[in-house]
Amino acid sequence: MGSIWRLQDHSGSKDRTQSEGCIVNANQLHNPGYLNHSDHFVEIHLIARKSAFLFLLISVIWSFLCDQAISIWLEKSPLHVGPNNENLAIFAPFDWIQIRWSVVMLLSIVTILPLISLMSYKFAKPGLYPRERQWLIAVLILTTAIVPASILLIWIYGLPALFDLSLSNGYPDGVLIRYDAASIFSLGLGATWVLVVWSVTTTTLSLSRIFGMIHSGRTRFRNRLLAISSGIIILTLPVEYDGLKLVIALLMALSAEMLSQSAPVKMEVWDSHTNTE
Repeated sequence: MGSIWRLQDHSGSKDRTQSEGCIVNANQLHNPGYLNHSDHFVEIHLIARKSAFLFLLISVIWSFLCDQAISIWLEKSPLHVGPNNENLAIFAPFDWIQIRWSVVMLLSIVTILPLISLMSYKFAKPGLYPRERQWLIAVLILTTAIVPASILLIWIYGLPALFDLSLSNGYPDGVLIRYDAASIFSLGLGATWVLVVWSVTTTTLSLSRIFGMIHSGRTRFRNRLLAISSGIIILTLPVEYDGLKLVIALLMALSAEMLSQSAPVKMEVWDSHTNTE
């Protein structure tokens, strides 16, 4: 992908070695327009098709395993569940259907993140310099390993900690306490969705800097991308996050922008005519 912008004639470049950057053949060296950009777009389209197919396939698989996953999580929670322990209740069946399908979609997205990152790295690797390649690997590890691990920690330790905090405060005698199951899952799904949007936004901003899509040191479509990501957070977070949506969207945008600023800006292509010694 980087080779789309790199096959240019930069005669003033003097600090490159022949081992850096993409391989430029004789036709591309004497004719920078030799490269057919449509080949790159065909490859991008192929990656998008594979990702969509994998998403549909994994969504079908998770739709059958979703109930078992929810049951296992409830068994591990501090709340006692079962026929004789009615601590959880569903007050709006339609909300529970919506929550169930949201779980399926988010589990599918988290599952295919490593596969999409691997395909993206293979696509971009030929056009990257060593320092850009190393930084891209670090970002992909962050978005495809640390983010899913954080999501697991939220569900395994974060939500049960909320239960423990609620139970430790006690409740009035003679009052039957029941928790809304849909609201509990909405809290976890909201945090999961924020991490997914943040990882996609950070990766997109970072890659745009690596591939030279910047102006005056900033990504050209930075404001639009941050506005879209923040709008998605504000509009799609469940009602349990009312009052915090704007703050969460602002923190997500600022952290994504700060992390993407550490990405190396695109280096100039090595020119054999000026590096012959």
